[in-house]
Parts: sequence; C-alpha cells; structure tokens
Amino acid sequence: MPNILKAGDFSLRTPGKTAGRCLPAAVVLFAALWVSAAAFDSGLPQFGRDTVLVWEITGANSTSDFVARIAAFSPDLLMEWEDSKSQGTVYIPGREIMEAGGYVHTRLFQSGIDVRAEGETTAWLSRRIYRELKDKKEAKLKIDRVPGRMTCLGEEELMVEINGSAVKLPVIKVRDNRKAEMWFLDVEHNPLMVQYRTRHYRKILVSITTNRADTLRWLKGKKLQRLLSE
Repeated sequence: MPNILKAGDFSLRTPGKTAGRCLPAAVVLFAALWVSAAAFDSGLPQFGRDTVLVWEITGANSTSDFVARIAAFSPDLLMEWEDSKSQGTVYIPGREIMEAGGYVHTRLFQSGIDVRAEGETTAWLSRRIYRELKDKKEAKLKIDRVPGRMTCLGEEELMVEINGSAVKLPVIKVRDNRKAEMWFLDVEHNPLMVQYRTRHYRKILVSITTNRADTLRWLKGKKLQRLLSE
C-alpha cells in the first residue's frame, strides 16, 4: 500500500487544531482500505501494469480473441490491444474515467494508432454512468457517439478465469435502447465490461491475468513514457 500519510498527521501535541487534522488522514486511509477490501471481497485482484484481459469474440461464422494489456490503470488508463488482424493503444484520461458521458464499443480500437479518449470510455463504464445505473437504474449517455440509454436489469454473477482459477464475479446486467445486453463488473472502481451480446455477436471476458511480469509487447521505453506524459 502506498505511503499516503505523514507522521505529523497523527501528532496529538495540541489536541484542538492538530487533532482536527487527523480526521481527513484517517478518512483517506479508510477509503484506501475499503477499496482494497472491496476488490478482495469480490474475488477480483487489483489491476495494474501487466494485467492482461482476454475476451472471446463469436460472430456469425467465426471465433477470435481480443487481448488488452494494461500499462497504467489509475488515475489514467493506458492499454495496448490486439486481435487477429490489428493492434493499437488506447489512453483514457482520469477525468473521462470518472465523468465521461459516453461509451463506445470499438471506435477507440483503431489499427496502428495511439488513440486518446475524449468524452467517452471503452471496455469500462465511467464512474458517473456506473453510479447512475446503480442508483437510478437508468443512464442517459452517448452510445457509439449517438444519444442513447442504458437500463440496469439487475445483479448477477458470471464465471471468469483469474490467474488460472475459475472465479465468480459480481456483475450488473444492462440493456441499451438498441436491445444489446451488457454485463459489467459490479465494482465501482473497476466497472469492466465482462460480456456484450446482440443477436449475432458475442464478446465474453474469458480470462484475467495479474500475476505475470513483463506482459507488455510494444508499450515500453520512450513510447510508454510519452503516452503517459501527454
């Protein structure tokens, strides 16, 4: 756990003002511990550099894999991705992760290009949209850059392989106004898309790997530093 407190935060030499300063530090500590505990309780390990996500895509006449490798997860998200035909990178700034009012399925995955998200996320819901779905059971947003709506149908569990073992993960089931169905992790700090389904198409998260090092293939060295600093 990162060192988020200073020694002076716990000084009790002047019980009035100094004790008052202890509360924010304690709240920050509690929040950090709560996030870690929430991830543990859900069966989900912490995501970070070298986390690898694999989805299986099934179309009308074919099946293939879509792979994302995370270079940075928080506060900004940077990942490299590849499928059977192409590869690229996607960068989602922290402000979009928190407040974006749009969600796109494939438009940020452009072959051979380093793409930066603006006003939208992909693969993860923004925290704003997640909270609206949890609290109000509905969210108005742009879906693939067209005004739309998502409705929360309830909570379920789906099985995903995590570091070689099958784990049940909590999810929320969502349907959009175009009748597509989606399942997202019911974890506020990590509302990852676990499954997407239409009549003739399905994309399912089949594995999460967090216990391997040096998984990144081309997001390294100067390129990695450049994308993280932009």
